[in-house]
Amino acid sequence: MKNTIIGCAVLSAFVCGCVGPKAREVQLDQRAMSAAIEPQDVRRTVEKMVDSMLADREFIAEYVDGKPVLDVGPMQNRSTMHLDMTSITDSIRTKLVRSRKFRFMDRETAATDLEFMNDQALNGKTDPTKAIAAGQQSAAQLYLYGALTEMRQQVDGVTDRYYKFTLNMKDIASGEIAWTDEQEIRKQQTKSSFGF
Repeated sequence: MKNTIIGCAVLSAFVCGCVGPKAREVQLDQRAMSAAIEPQDVRRTVEKMVDSMLADREFIAEYVDGKPVLDVGPMQNRSTMHLDMTSITDSIRTKLVRSRKFRFMDRETAATDLEFMNDQALNGKTDPTKAIAAGQQSAAQLYLYGALTEMRQQVDGVTDRYYKFTLNMKDIASGEIAWTDEQEIRKQQTKSSFGF
């Protein structure tokens, strides 16, 4: 009897081990699984904030007519969560590019651009009258930057997390904030009574 039970346990462990993990596709707007920031939170926040900017008629009338050159700075993470802030910055930039309201700078590739221009000018393989010289790039007129902050507290097995995304648009010439907005996310998670 004892050998039968042990044999069944070994067989069960072997069968379970052979099945392997299951993967499935999930909707971006699925219900919250934890009190942490989730992909649907990021997507909705980016959409709301960029839509808010583009719907601000005074900002558009004063700063955006004529398609100003915009530089988007990396979003800062002041929360306790590990998040890919570069990806969030890219999502904001992508939505703004698709609006066709701005022209864009990309400081991340500036060194590569300079290297490419120097190569064109110095390698002798490019028509010197057509080679692009340094110093012809557009200068940014507006600068977009922002941050994610978090407040967290835990009381009686309930974790309460409050997140705030803030975006600011600065007029580089005047140094003035031309536009700002924030989006809040608040989540709660109750600890299981079984300790899971």
